[in-house]
Amino acid sequence: MKKIFLLMIISISLQSYISAQVEGNYRYNIAAPAAANYQYTTTQPLTNNDRRAATTPYILNNNEVNIQINGLMNVIADNYVAVFNLVQVGESIDSTNRIMNNRIQRFTQELKNIGIDEADIKEDMISFVPKYDIQPENRIFSKTYNEIPAGFELQKNISVRFRNSAKLNGITSAAANVEIYDLVKVDYFVSNFQEMLDSLKHKCLLSLKSKTKSYEAIGFKLDTLKKVMSDDFTTVYPQTRYFSYQAFCRNSLGMAKRKNGKEPLVIEAPKVTSRFYEQIDYDHYDLVINPIITEPVVQISYSVVVKYLMKDDKQNNIYYILTPSGEIKQFVPK
Repeated sequence: MKKIFLLMIISISLQSYISAQVEGNYRYNIAAPAAANYQYTTTQPLTNNDRRAATTPYILNNNEVNIQINGLMNVIADNYVAVFNLVQVGESIDSTNRIMNNRIQRFTQELKNIGIDEADIKEDMISFVPKYDIQPENRIFSKTYNEIPAGFELQKNISVRFRNSAKLNGITSAAANVEIYDLVKVDYFVSNFQEMLDSLKHKCLLSLKSKTKSYEAIGFKLDTLKKVMSDDFTTVYPQTRYFSYQAFCRNSLGMAKRKNGKEPLVIEAPKVTSRFYEQIDYDHYDLVINPIITEPVVQISYSVVVKYLMKDDKQNNIYYILTPSGEIKQFVPK
């Protein structure tokens, strides 16, 4: 009995230890006591609203069964586009444009050195506007401030296409070498998207067929001639699934308050804001293709629902007989 009790304690301890290892800092305040000085904030709630469920038309007859399958496919993108923003200020139009072109040429050369084709580098003109400065003008009894032209500001975006996610590290390093630090975004693309969607649909329909048979196996008599089908799909890209949080712990200020009876002046240190990628949860899906992921993926969600009317067992067949005189009459059993 003692051995069994000891094994139970070890088992419970190991379960708690394993859970603590994989929980992560973004859930720090959930496990903390309410009275402790823990802080956790998110800029967006973690929801499953990215999954779109299919709907069927409303049917007055309540003698019906809905059979629904929700499927999800994780697809690693095969094309990426990183967008960088460049801002250049100069005293004249010519000098501003010359400096900007020089930076772009240097950036292009850096990208070529790491294997990026020049055809995959594109410029996008954003703005070219004059800049003004304030110049004070002193008078005997007053002072005025006048706006005067002070130069020009040129802004462009550079789009860089690449086909391997590991290339992004080299691309950002190349940008930093020419003093480009603003990575605006990274877009993800799946070139064979329709093929992936068709594959997901096929697997969902096979699963729907299997589920329909299981309903019939437990006694549901489905009228396969009277049914309504509806389906829908949605695509969730990685850039929409990044969330931010802060997790930190403050020391108690109880002793400082008791010494002078006043609230202490606390100068807070800047708290680090972390960001992480959170894929759509699998809880509401009947099947998930490629469930294990090690990098952000494009998630294709497909939903199909079929509404069957139930067969009425109480419905009696109507029979007719042909009399010797050639008349057709309905047969009514006694």
